[in-house]
Amino acid sequence: MAKFSLWMAIHVIGPILGVLVCLLEAFGIIRFRNFYRYPIWEEKILFISNHPSFVEPVILPLMGFPWMNFPWIFYPWRKRIRFSLKWLTEFREEFFLAKKLVPISVPSKTDYYDKIYMEIFHELSIPVKRDGKPSEKMATVRALAKVLNEGGRVILFPEGGRTFKAAEKITSLKGKEIGVLKEGAALLALLTSARVVPVWVEGSDKFLPNKGRLRFLRFWNLRHRITINIGYPFVLNRSDFPRSLKNARRKASQIITQALLETGDEIG
Repeated sequence: MAKFSLWMAIHVIGPILGVLVCLLEAFGIIRFRNFYRYPIWEEKILFISNHPSFVEPVILPLMGFPWMNFPWIFYPWRKRIRFSLKWLTEFREEFFLAKKLVPISVPSKTDYYDKIYMEIFHELSIPVKRDGKPSEKMATVRALAKVLNEGGRVILFPEGGRTFKAAEKITSLKGKEIGVLKEGAALLALLTSARVVPVWVEGSDKFLPNKGRLRFLRFWNLRHRITINIGYPFVLNRSDFPRSLKNARRKASQIITQALLETGDEIG
């Protein structure tokens, strides 16, 4: 059942949603900037994004469509055409490459993961208890680290909720705002040395407002545009930080925050 759910999520539901995103992009509703920075085939990638609305957890995991869903079609042909018996084995490995290219999401266990509609995405999700014990949160970090160390991808929204709910915010030079980040993302980057890709989303809170009883009925208010800017990838090496893990985590979190705000400022 788990394999069937994974296949459905990657090869059926994912492409349907991916086509929808492509249509929104074609009509100018969604605009991607600096997509050349997006690592299409690289492994061990940690995407970190701001979280202005409910839209980002749906759109951002689809950024790699269609490559991540059908890698055996789009994978560089020079790596596939090999006239040897080994070719068939490698082709089989590429067939299952999709699971590594689709980023693992980290939904709230009680708010989303345990819901019936999320069951088909369980193989692509690792839940977190926002009000859980430190040991439970650390278990989530270890599970995500395992995904990255095996060559997979993870997408995080380290504000711990939507930006407008943040009790304390940090403002960039151009006025972009982000809630103070939880340090779990920094810890994960330090433990794995994964390539961190900052992503800034602008305008999604106007496309799908956070407040108002009729906000979901306004979802199709196509006057509003969503801009998604992909920042410069970077790596946080543990050896470059203080010995104290607490201090290293704090400094790494500051670096990630700055990278996100700079990515936002590129939009203007």
